[in-house]
Amino acid sequence: MPPLITSLQAELGLSLMAAGWLASLFNLTGALFGVMGGAMADKMGARRVLMAGLAGLALAGYAGALAPGPAWLLSCRVIESVAFLSCVVTAPRLIAVATTLSQRNLAMGAWGSFMPIGMALAILGAPPIAAQFGWQGVWVAVASLALLCLLAVAWITGPRRWPQVPMAAAALPWRTLGQAVWRPGPVLMSLCFALYALQFFAVASWLPTYLIEVLGHTTGRAGVATAIVVAGNAVGNLAASWLLHCGARRWLLLLVAFVVMLLCGAGIFTPDVPEVWKLPLAFAFNLFGGLLPAAVLAGTAAHAPSLAMVGTVNGIVVQGANIGSLIGPPAMAFMIAGFGGWAGSYWLMAVCSVVGVGLAVWLGVIERRQGIS
Repeated sequence: MPPLITSLQAELGLSLMAAGWLASLFNLTGALFGVMGGAMADKMGARRVLMAGLAGLALAGYAGALAPGPAWLLSCRVIESVAFLSCVVTAPRLIAVATTLSQRNLAMGAWGSFMPIGMALAILGAPPIAAQFGWQGVWVAVASLALLCLLAVAWITGPRRWPQVPMAAAALPWRTLGQAVWRPGPVLMSLCFALYALQFFAVASWLPTYLIEVLGHTTGRAGVATAIVVAGNAVGNLAASWLLHCGARRWLLLLVAFVVMLLCGAGIFTPDVPEVWKLPLAFAFNLFGGLLPAAVLAGTAAHAPSLAMVGTVNGIVVQGANIGSLIGPPAMAFMIAGFGGWAGSYWLMAVCSVVGVGLAVWLGVIERRQGIS
């Protein structure tokens, strides 16, 4: 979405706020039903739900390419959000079951890089595809990739090739849902992820528009610059997974992420900061911010009452992340429109980061009391 917002506004007549919602609707279902989605995945079986999610992404993508107007496209985005939730709440359980305890922090932390890596590839790939085939070509290309992933998952996780992955649904009574939902660790991680995701998606969604409309970059140059910035987030995720594997404290990684995001966010959209510093600040914002999703997602297995409830705990965290992702782009649009232009967006990021610092310290206290590393 980010590199295509300008062309979609022109072709479909989208307002600034409508474009913000189009970017964030992908996260609607996760924002509303993340916990229930995780619990249902634990009940129905992770492999089955993951494959259904990938199929849904493919079908909704192909349908979206046929959209004659905003309403159709928005509806397809909602369907994609259901499919996306199905994928993100199930993959961690497969990872947790397929790894040893000593490998888990590394593997779960690395899983956290899926979003920035995917976004960077999409931001780089979308402009040339759109130039040749229009924005509809981007939808078809991404839907085809989802279909390929579906075939790969079906083959790799087959019982003969990956027998350690449970094929049967987990026996998780609904009455035990509260054991996961009301644990303080998952709730705090969910809130931290929400505050992080709000900022990350706000910046990632609007940075190309800012580079094009304010700094005068071409669409291709803005796409490459945004992809590099977002890729920094993937590097941060991978670094956090290694630091966790080496014994780093989760709360400290969260604290560093929020503090650096607070400092760097002040200069990204502020006109007083020289242009030469804006992209380095945005890169540092994403690099250090990337410590947070890896640390939080690695904590889902550590905070789950049992491996059978990893999907449920992950659903709590994903719900927080999706609430932030859903609110971020339109909230940024509101701040830009209502508070004196792009510079007003910093207040949104400042409040999120300051609150996040307090929550990170609180999580550290909880983990020390419970002996969680």
